[in-house]
Amino acid sequence: MPKEKKKPMNQTLLSLCAFCCLANVHAAEVNFNLESPHKWSFEWGWNNESYSKSDIHFKGIDHQFTLHGVRATDTQKILTPQTLFNTYLNPGKITIPQTNARIAYQLNSDTALALNLDHMKYVVSDAQSVSAPGQYLQKNYPSAGQQYLSPAFMHYEHTDGLNVVSFEYEKKYPLNDLPGKLKGHLFALVGVGIVIPKSNITMTMLGQVRNDKFHQAGTNLDIAGVLEVDFMKDYFARTTYKVGRINLSDVVTSARQDKASQIFNYQEASLTLGFRF
Repeated sequence: MPKEKKKPMNQTLLSLCAFCCLANVHAAEVNFNLESPHKWSFEWGWNNESYSKSDIHFKGIDHQFTLHGVRATDTQKILTPQTLFNTYLNPGKITIPQTNARIAYQLNSDTALALNLDHMKYVVSDAQSVSAPGQYLQKNYPSAGQQYLSPAFMHYEHTDGLNVVSFEYEKKYPLNDLPGKLKGHLFALVGVGIVIPKSNITMTMLGQVRNDKFHQAGTNLDIAGVLEVDFMKDYFARTTYKVGRINLSDVVTSARQDKASQIFNYQEASLTLGFRF
């Protein structure tokens, strides 16, 4: 069985360090001790995820079965000079990377509310064998049996977006002792929202084609810690570590509206750039 390729989850931390170094060059000319008078902020960036195993339950007019302990990965491209300009910063490919968009309103000096989009991607790994009890095509399969996952059986992914739209509540804490005159903050936040995937699921063994439409499929709950560094008075970089739980209770698996459900946990590391207005 081929090993899964691990992605460098520390990319966001390395990128933030680079921004800190650049910011220090400008810090001497900017008075970071003044609070910004602006209440609104917007940010955009990129993310990496890791997912727990999950049980995926399938149900339709000619099938009812469960895939147990399924592994899945994200699909973020490794950051290189080529992918930076061809993918990450290419307006024509804005939805291909795993991205984050966020707009926030500052209620007071240390509290904010935000509307956040995590455009994540979730792909069930091929070449794994899992328990798959149930029935399809009028044949029963015992729990002791193993099913090898490949496109010849089915392919299951949310890659046109495992889109999580959340309302977030965050608290801000000042961060002292940064290099030079840099200004930074730590944040703690909690988010709750809905999941609107465009699922790409092909059930080859049933001869069914994918639905391929956006659909509200479930809910999300998460908490996160954030490091924010200003590199000009109203411009900032944020790196976020988030843990969450997604409950997909109504995934559409085919053009004839067959359904699936699953619950899984995730970890997300992200880097965003933003401005206040």
